[in-house]
Amino acid sequence: MIRIAVIDNDKLVPAGLRALLADTADIAFVHTATTVGGYLAARAGTAADVVLLDLRLEDGSDPAANVAVLHATGAAVLVISVHGDRRHVRATIRAGASGYLVKNDDGDKLAEAIRTVHTGQLALTAELMTLINDDPPELSPQELHVLYLYGTGSTLAATARRLGIAIPTVRSYLDRIRAKWAAADEPVDDIRSLVHEYPHPTGPFPGQA
Repeated sequence: MIRIAVIDNDKLVPAGLRALLADTADIAFVHTATTVGGYLAARAGTAADVVLLDLRLEDGSDPAANVAVLHATGAAVLVISVHGDRRHVRATIRAGASGYLVKNDDGDKLAEAIRTVHTGQLALTAELMTLINDDPPELSPQELHVLYLYGTGSTLAATARRLGIAIPTVRSYLDRIRAKWAAADEPVDDIRSLVHEYPHPTGPFPGQA
């Protein structure tokens, strides 16, 4: 029996998923929650094998961070969302998600994905796999350093201070990054979300002694 939990903003979603999976004798619902914290508080004694996680939760928590927390509990995480853009797919898979499904009414596909991730395999459609394999826009070493610091919580002033550059220069680098993503037809609202798209920069900031 595969024990699953559902974490979704919409309290009607678990009922819909139960209906979709009503004929699957090997899958059982053990928890429902609207936040990751709510699930973690309720799971004592009966942890889920697979967690179905809504990408966007109303508490504003970072999707990749949510995946990392759930993955650390030993559960396989299957992200379900109406969004299928590359940033979300890549970030959650890199954070430890075992699969990513765009929401629809295909119960057979959902059951197959649950079984797949439960066996330790990756559940992705061919289209989403292509998105993952696409390289993000190339950034310069300077842009990577700025993105990493700013994207991991540093303010503009702190980023400038740590890199030994002016605040307007930091803004210029961030504007260049936005422009590169816009040129790739993937405009960015929150540039901090891009930090998961690139490896952490190593070595000193180019130009530093």
